Amino acid sequence: MNLDAESYLKSGSNELRVLEYRVCGHSFGINILKVQKIVAYPEKLTVINDAHPCIKGIFSDNGKIIPLIDLGEFLGFKCESDKNRSNKVIITEFFGILNGFLVDTVEWIHHFYWENVIDAHKTLKTVNQKYIISIVKPDGERMVPLLDYETIILDICPDLGAEEIKRLDKNDFNGKGKRILIAEDSPAVRNMLVAELTEVGFKAIAASDGQIAWQLLEKEHNFDLVISDIEMPQMDGLALTCAIRNDPKMKELPVIVYSSIGDIGIKTRAEFLKANAHVTKLNIEQLLETVQQHIAPQSTVKAKSTDGRKKVAQK
Repeated sequence: MNLDAESYLKSGSNELRVLEYRVCGHSFGINILKVQKIVAYPEKLTVINDAHPCIKGIFSDNGKIIPLIDLGEFLGFKCESDKNRSNKVIITEFFGILNGFLVDTVEWIHHFYWENVIDAHKTLKTVNQKYIISIVKPDGERMVPLLDYETIILDICPDLGAEEIKRLDKNDFNGKGKRILIAEDSPAVRNMLVAELTEVGFKAIAASDGQIAWQLLEKEHNFDLVISDIEMPQMDGLALTCAIRNDPKMKELPVIVYSSIGDIGIKTRAEFLKANAHVTKLNIEQLLETVQQHIAPQSTVKAKSTDGRKKVAQK
């Protein structure tokens, strides 16, 4: 690999670009990596009966069907009528699913380091605190909240995680008390991971950001595996992976990157930094299979054959 390629792959660790937008007079931000595109309010919108009240309907973009979520309505804001709003739609991808968030205007793209991102749960006390996960200050003073889009989507479509979990055969997995450290800033996803890992016999310890996870790793040296999100205040998942691989005592510790970001650049950087695997969020079965493969490679585990039947394979 040439030096230019190495520099590219190393760049981006602990860095964040935030797209700032406005909804009903309020500013919010989103990681630019989660934005597929920005489009005008769709000319043709199909209303879906019995959908969540905040889903205004579905529209087509390049042949893909996308639900339109009124973010202002979801957050409980009283916005002006649609005729007076400059409607834009931010198309995002979470959990491998496209969604369109209806906003008023798109403002700027700001560059930050994750160590300068503030944990909202430690600083804010607002009615919508559940959905504000962190805060950035573009000019050093003005606060722009970053929303927990994963929790928003799970609240609108609670069956997303439930259906995946329902399909699991828990007898396929045996944690045998192995200790797993979870680095995840979204409370909804963090709690889901702890519950699922605990149910199949693992001992799950959770940290709300990469820095806290790193402090736990330095303090306790008996973790068997790390599952890490990418986006986190203070230290992101790529920086955490890099720190683990550069520590002589931890460099062999298995690390699974568990992220809603499907960007190929993120996957490539995670691989370059020697993460053992990358799993897209809410693929619980794939995550548990990957954990089992890396945490107990000598044990006998069940695997699915190509014809859908289960077989026993020696790892």
